[in-house]
Amino acid sequence: MARLAFVLSDLVAEEAAAAFAEHERRVRARLPAVEIRHTGGTSVSGVLTTGDVDLQVRTDARSFDAARDVLSQLYEPHCPEAWHAEGAFFVAAGSHPRVEVALTAIGSLDDFHHGEAWTLIAADPDLIDRYNTLKRAHEGGGSVDDYNAAKRDFFYENFRL
Repeated sequence: MARLAFVLSDLVAEEAAAAFAEHERRVRARLPAVEIRHTGGTSVSGVLTTGDVDLQVRTDARSFDAARDVLSQLYEPHCPEAWHAEGAFFVAAGSHPRVEVALTAIGSLDDFHHGEAWTLIAADPDLIDRYNTLKRAHEGGGSVDDYNAAKRDFFYENFRL
């Protein structure tokens, strides 16, 4: 069983910014009209993170399927069982740091959770503290599934449309 370990985002900020820039260029070369954001723990100062870099690729609903097809050529599908008409997830195989991509239809719940929620976390020290507390509670033990469920609950409890 994988043991969860976290570091302060500030300690990996330069590496995360470089990985984001590299993958932003990669996506932009094939999808010039999308919006691309650096989200997740490495995008917010003071947040505990595994060090992975999250990109949110935003597109309108009409262009979603075509963008999903292009990203499927660039990256490996991630959690395809969770894909739906407004959200699809990918991973850059072998990347270091690990790079994950969330494709979201603008205005969808996934769009909010993978994007705007991180802006709200960055602006609220209490949310940062509660998010870090969640991370500390799962560090070093327990299951990754339990941790992912707790993260999902955190976002649904704190960020409702």
